[in-house]
Amino acid sequence: MLAGGLVGTTLLALALTGSLSAFTAAITNTTDTVATGSLVLRETDGTNTCTSTSSSTNAANCATINKYSGSTLLPGGSATKTVTLANDGTITPATFTLTPGSCSQSGSVSGITPASDFCAQVTLKIYAAATATGSPIYNGTLSAFSSPVTLSALAPSSTQPYTFVVSLPSSLGNSYMGLTASQPLTWTFSS
Repeated sequence: MLAGGLVGTTLLALALTGSLSAFTAAITNTTDTVATGSLVLRETDGTNTCTSTSSSTNAANCATINKYSGSTLLPGGSATKTVTLANDGTITPATFTLTPGSCSQSGSVSGITPASDFCAQVTLKIYAAATATGSPIYNGTLSAFSSPVTLSALAPSSTQPYTFVVSLPSSLGNSYMGLTASQPLTWTFSS
């Protein structure tokens, strides 16, 4: 019985050897992955820096950079502020915008009735440059600045300076003394 089993196993092995052999070729890709890129926006004015990632939602509030300069102006005066935006992420955004909020005014001088249209008196020019040269990407009053401005997308590791110039007409009278115009501005990268 043992001899019969051994003969059967040998015959089976010989029969299967011919049917299991074949030519083969194979490629195994060991780096099949997918990942997400990142959009990280950084703004600096040379002294202060704000980064979108300083918030867990990647949408930080920045009170240290005042693009309207915070200067106290006289009628006919102007002030300039330059900021630089950077893409510290790994992808180029599909869109890049600067969106204004509503302009509001505050302040007064005791005994003088304040004007109610200060935001309509302040002129703003924005340049996509380190200086106020060339054609501005926005030119109008703060009250008229109500729609997003579409900007050129920044590739990863790229920077772009923007210069803001605010000015007052020389014809402003005493009812405009002691007033402050405030307007939030939001830079946004979108993929």
